[in-house]
Amino acid sequence: MSLHKILSGLVLWLLLIIVIFGFPFIPFNLDKKMDTPFLSQHGSDNALIFFGFQGCGDVCPTTLITLKQLLNRQENTSLWPHVIFVDIDVSSNSEDASRFAKQFHTSFTGLHIPAEELKAISTEFGLNIKQEGSQISHFGRTYLLRRNASEWRLVKIYNPDSLSLTALQSELYD
Repeated sequence: MSLHKILSGLVLWLLLIIVIFGFPFIPFNLDKKMDTPFLSQHGSDNALIFFGFQGCGDVCPTTLITLKQLLNRQENTSLWPHVIFVDIDVSSNSEDASRFAKQFHTSFTGLHIPAEELKAISTEFGLNIKQEGSQISHFGRTYLLRRNASEWRLVKIYNPDSLSLTALQSELYD
């Protein structure tokens, strides 16, 4: 086999590895109309939605702390996005979801959506939620939506590894 073929093969393998392992760090840019009955038509034209659960040990609290820091760094409350925590645990309830979200910031909204509605929302957002008893797995993504006239549009999805205060600040405030 020639050196050229060997090098070409190595380059292809390296590109494949970069794509596979770099994928979680890349935020997704979109512009998709979303049917989000739980989003207000009043207030901010930006919303950050995070689907998680109270018993989560790492991604969920870390994400909510990042979202809290985002609000705490912006003194002008009129620029704050709606921050909505949607509890995906089927055994939870609206009061627990609200209490949990407000532990992180009093302006956060905590919601619990009934299982049949969550299935439809899960499909629309591409959540891939799996729950067996108390074991829950999900992607842990944060969704940035913008209101355009009277409709909400999904404009960016942040994976847990790509969610940063700097990225959110530049997207929302710059």
